[in-house]
Formats: sequence, structure tokens, C-alpha cells
Amino acid sequence: MIWREVEDALEAIIEKYERVNHVISLLQDDRARWKGLERVGSHRGVGLELGSGPGNFTSMLRTRIDGFLICLDYSIEMLSKAKAGMKDRNIGLVRGIFEALPIRQSIITLSTVSYALRDSADKVRVLREVSRALRGGGRFLVIDIGKPNNPLVRGFFSLYMRYGVPILGGLASGHGYKNPWSILYKTYEQLPTNQGLLDMLKTVFNSARLEEHAFGGLIIAVADKAAEESRAEVLH
Repeated sequence: MIWREVEDALEAIIEKYERVNHVISLLQDDRARWKGLERVGSHRGVGLELGSGPGNFTSMLRTRIDGFLICLDYSIEMLSKAKAGMKDRNIGLVRGIFEALPIRQSIITLSTVSYALRDSADKVRVLREVSRALRGGGRFLVIDIGKPNNPLVRGFFSLYMRYGVPILGGLASGHGYKNPWSILYKTYEQLPTNQGLLDMLKTVFNSARLEEHAFGGLIIAVADKAAEESRAEVLH
């Protein structure tokens, strides 16, 4: 199953994960993360980071959350790596999958997923789970590789993911062409187009907007849960 392959590939590159991701994104990964955080602003309450991995994004996200932060990942190895370098006691590490979040309903103020939504098997189900966990008025931030709407541009990025990423990943990590970054193409193929993702977000959430960067090769999306939903949840 492709999702098991993804997990094995990610665990094989933990020590080089951040450095190589900078290279294959052409140094755009952290820039997009900071832009995404600018779009959602600061929040007070409980935060949820999906696919927290070894903690690359966690320290950035901490600057926007005034409260407890839950970091969720399926990989025990990733969580162990994050724990080893973590000093903040206001962070909790949780093992789980996106499609069945071990989170109570309506307790999250801000949820984020950075370069990990593409690794999920059922994206609509993930969005519904995030909406369930969010409080009324809560926000969801998605930062990820994009799949451009234009077929010609999409074809170029598909070639880059299939051939360019493994080459750059191999050079930056010391692996040959057959390296763990080769698996990224399979997850890229499973992605909806940028418009398709926006449509999914609008179906599940009250409102959503999506920005394309790098000709659509990177996306920043923000979705909001309606504030009125919090009252409806209490009444039920």
C-alpha cells in the first residue's frame, strides 16, 4: 500500500529530512510556512499540527499559538525525534492518523498541516475530521505542494516530481537516484488539482481561500469554520 511506503520512506530520511526538503523545494518550503502563518494570524487556545514529523514547523507555529499545542504524527520514529529536541512543556505529542483524529469535538482553535496533507489516503475525510475538532470560528491552514490547474504547467511539475526531486534528493543526501524521495511522486499523483482542493475545502468549511505560489507548485490555503456552529454543537 502506498501510504505504508510513504511512512517507511519518511522514517528512512529523518536525519536529513529538513535539509533535503529545503533543497527539493528550491528554498521555498519555510518561506511558504511563514507566509501561511501570516495569513492566519495569532490565536489563543488549543492548536493542532497534523503531520508534525520531527518538529520542523512546530517552532514556527508556536509563535502563533498562545496555549497548548498538540503535534500529531503516525510515525513513532518521527515523534521520538521531535521529543528529543523539544523543551517546550506546553506541547503534547500524539500518535494518530488524519482520517480518525484522537481529538475531542470542538476544542481546537487553529489546526495546520504543512507538506503532509498529500500523504493522507482520504482527503475529504481528513477535512471533515479537522472540522469536527475545530471550535466554531476556528481556522485550518494548509501548506503543501500544489498541483497547478493549467495542464501544461501541471505536466512540468509532474516531471519535476518524478525525475527532478529524486535527483536533487540523491545529491543532497548522498543517496543514489533510487532514494526515499522517489516515493513523493506517487503521493503527488494522488493530489487533486489546486482548484479541486479548494472545492473540497469549501464543501466542508464555511469559507476557504487558496493562494498559488511558484506558478501553482506551492499552495497556501486557509479555511474557516462558521462561528455559529459552536452554538449548534452546544445545543445538541
